Parts: sequence; C-alpha cells; structure tokens
Amino acid sequence: MAAADHEVVRLFREQVQLLSGKLTEMLNEHYSHQTERRGCGYTQATRVLAEHINTGRKADDFQDLKLFEAADGKRLLQILAQQKLYSMQIADWRNLDLNSQIQDFLKHAPASDYQQLLGSEVRLQQRLRGLGQQAALEESRLLCGLIEDILLPKNQQQTGLTELNSLQERPKVGSCPMAENFFLKIAHRRVLRSGEINIFVDEQNQPLLLEKLNMGDNHSCISLKPVLMNGVRLPAGSLFSADYAPEAVAEKQANKEFKGFIMPYTAVSGFWFLRLTTLAVSPENRRRAFSTHFEQQVANGLYSPGSTQIQQLLDVALAQFR
Repeated sequence: MAAADHEVVRLFREQVQLLSGKLTEMLNEHYSHQTERRGCGYTQATRVLAEHINTGRKADDFQDLKLFEAADGKRLLQILAQQKLYSMQIADWRNLDLNSQIQDFLKHAPASDYQQLLGSEVRLQQRLRGLGQQAALEESRLLCGLIEDILLPKNQQQTGLTELNSLQERPKVGSCPMAENFFLKIAHRRVLRSGEINIFVDEQNQPLLLEKLNMGDNHSCISLKPVLMNGVRLPAGSLFSADYAPEAVAEKQANKEFKGFIMPYTAVSGFWFLRLTTLAVSPENRRRAFSTHFEQQVANGLYSPGSTQIQQLLDVALAQFR
C-alpha cells in the first residue's frame, strides 16, 4: 500500500517518476530482502545502485534509466537526434537543466514540439536535483543523492571532493551484513594481533579511507570522508574494495600504533564501491534506516553497532601519523 511506502519511493513517485519495481520492493523492505546474506532492503538497494556507480557515465548510454519503472530513453534520443534542426549543440542527455544554451533556447525560441519536449526533460531534471532537500529522513537524503548523481553526475570542481578511480572488475571482497564487524572493532582500537590497517590519504595528507588486512576479507576499505566516483558523491561510511599489492607501494610510512602503513590513495589503481555501511547513517537513525540488517549486527554481538561513529575511525587513522 502507498501508505507504507518508503519516503524515497513516495518522493520519486510524486516528484520525478516511479522507481523500478526492484528498488521499490527493496526500499519497502519486502521480506525477501531481509535475509542473512542481504541484511535489509535498504542495504540491498545501495548494492543495486553500486552496479551503476562503478560504471563510468557515458553520453550515449541510457542504462541508468533502468533505475525507473519506465526505463525509456526514446524522449532523450529524440532530443539528441533533432538538436541540429534547432541549431543546438547537446553533447550529453545528462545535466540538461544546467546547460545555458538550452536555458536560452527555452526562453527565446518560438514554441515547437521540440521546445516542449526539451522543456519537459529540463523540468524533470530540476525536480530530481532538488529531491533530496525535500526528504525528512537522513537515510532518504543519502539515497536521493546517490540516484541524483547517477543521472546528473557531478565533478571534482563542483564538489571539492577527492575522486577515486573505479576498477573494471569487482575484486573478490564480500559485502555481507557483517562486513562492518572489524571496522567497528578498529574504531574501538581492538585490532587483531595479526591484523593490519592501511590509511589512504588525499593530496593534503588527510585520511581518506581505512583498509583492513588479515581481519575478514583483505582489501576491504571504509571511507572516512565523502568521496567522488564516476560523478557520484559517496558519503563517509561507504564500503569499498581495493585491488593492489601493498608491497609494491614505494611511497608509504609505517603506522605509529598498529601494523600497516599510511600511503597516498593514488597508490591504488582503483576501488570498487560495494554498498553503504550502517556507519553512513547517524547512530540515532541507524536502527530505523537499516532495520533487520542492524538487528542482525546486534544479535551477532558486533561491537557497539548502535553508537560507533565514523569520527572514531577517523581518530584511529589520525593517531597513526608520527
């Protein structure tokens, strides 16, 4: 029933267009997504978005429209196909609402079917761009932002964020609901004797991601601040995998406290975004956002899943500098 719809589902239905049946089912927490492997529908939805986020945005590709129930690129193809008839130069169907030439055309050109079609798409993108601001829930704002950026990508200049290269293929690193386990322990300085942590830093030598080794899956990383990947802003608390050989990195310094190293993020050829972790949402909203995923973490005795914050992981990272 509509009354039970997740806020994100409702906002897209009312303001933009219906999300795909798969995403709607996930966000509405259908029991089939509340399993031991999936965690909850919200978590699973971020895995679905990851499939798009790990792929670079292409001007001639309409695959991202599959996020919607009516995944139809015909209108956009028509806009691109007829642009020369109206002396337009539109290189990409994305971010039409920011194109000054289009804005000028819609203001001053004589009325036509093409102007009407273009105006309709511009208004749709404008509504999408402002959708997250209408959300009341923290987790809804996060998800609206991800979907917005997949369709209306941002750049480093606009955001000021460090941009991560994406890998061509996913490394063999898991994203099960217990993937937070060791990161929660690390946040409380409980690192296994055999465990190592690596800190990837940005150009200002500030911690960007924390990677764990010999604790669960190797090369599993969590972002310590927001980053950019393929035009999508990913919040602190995003789960990544990395693919590189630590021993081959020349520019690194040993951690002060734990085994492992501090090294530039550029030492890694690329990362793979897996999903949002429960740490991406504030402690006070975590149980609501991640429902059965969060309850599973509690039932399995994970270390303080309801109160641990990203800042604690960032503090651990900062403590490794000599």
